[in-house]
Amino acid sequence: MPHAGRRGAPPTLRPEAEADIESTAGLILTASMPPPAEIMEASAAELRRFINEWAPWIKGTARESLPVDDPRRVAAERAADEATYRARCTGPGDGLASAFTYCRSLALITRELLAHRRKLGLAGADPAACVRVTARALICRPSPAEAGEQDVLMVSPAHPGVPGTNFRLPGGPAVAGEPTWEAMARTVREETGLAVRPARLLVTDWVRGDGSSAGITFVYAVAALGDEISVRLPEWPGLAGYAWVPVPGMDEHCSPHQARRVRAALDAARGGAPAELRLGTPAYDVAA
Repeated sequence: MPHAGRRGAPPTLRPEAEADIESTAGLILTASMPPPAEIMEASAAELRRFINEWAPWIKGTARESLPVDDPRRVAAERAADEATYRARCTGPGDGLASAFTYCRSLALITRELLAHRRKLGLAGADPAACVRVTARALICRPSPAEAGEQDVLMVSPAHPGVPGTNFRLPGGPAVAGEPTWEAMARTVREETGLAVRPARLLVTDWVRGDGSSAGITFVYAVAALGDEISVRLPEWPGLAGYAWVPVPGMDEHCSPHQARRVRAALDAARGGAPAELRLGTPAYDVAA
C-alpha cells in the first residue's frame, strides 16, 4: 500500500472494475429501501476494498502535486481521511436499517474518491490517452409480436439512470491492449452469459464527456446464435435487468442517443457501410 506522503504508482483499477465500483455505489445510493442483507454485505466489502487501496494514493498524490493551500488538495485530503475512517473505524451496527445507513456512507465517500482519483490521475496527461474505449454487440431476434420486425437484446444498468428506461446494448470497456472485438466478446459474456463471435463492425460512436474525458464505442454484429438465446445476468448487482426491446418502441426504453446508435447499427447490419457517429448522429453532419 502506498505511503500517504508519497505519490508512487497508483493501484491497479481496470476499466471494468471501475465500472463495477460505480455500479455498486449507484445501486446503494438509488435504493429506496434496504437491499437484502447479503447484497449490502458484499457491496460494503467491495467499497471498503476500494477505499483501502485508493485513499492513501489520493492523499499522497494531492500532497505531492498541489500547493498546500490549493482547494483541490484540501478537498482530496479531507475525502481520503474521511473514507479511511469510515472503512476502518466504523461498522454497520445492528439491524438492517443501520447496515443500510453505513453502506450508503461508504457509497457516498467512494463516489467522492472516484472523482478525486480521476482528477489527480489525469492531471497533465495526454488527452488522447484518456479516451475510454467501449465495445458492444447488436444481438437481434425476430419479433414474436409483429411480423417482419426485430427485437434487440438490451440491458438496463442499475446506475446511472432509472432502471427500465436506461437500456443499452450489452458490452463494456476494453482493457489496455485489448482489441475491441475481443473486448466485445468478453464483456457480452460477462453481462449476458452469451458466447458470441464478432462478425463485422457496424458503428463507431464518439462521446465527449464533461471536458476532461471522452469515449468511443464500437458496435459489432455477431455470428448467428440460433433460435434459442438464453440470457443469464451476472450475480454482481451492476445490471437491473435485460429485455428484448422492439425496434418501434426503442425510444420508450432508452435515451435518444442510445436509440439513434441502435438504429444506425441496424441500418449497417442490413447491408450498409459501417456508420461513424457522434452521440448517435452521423459524425460528418455535426463536424465543425
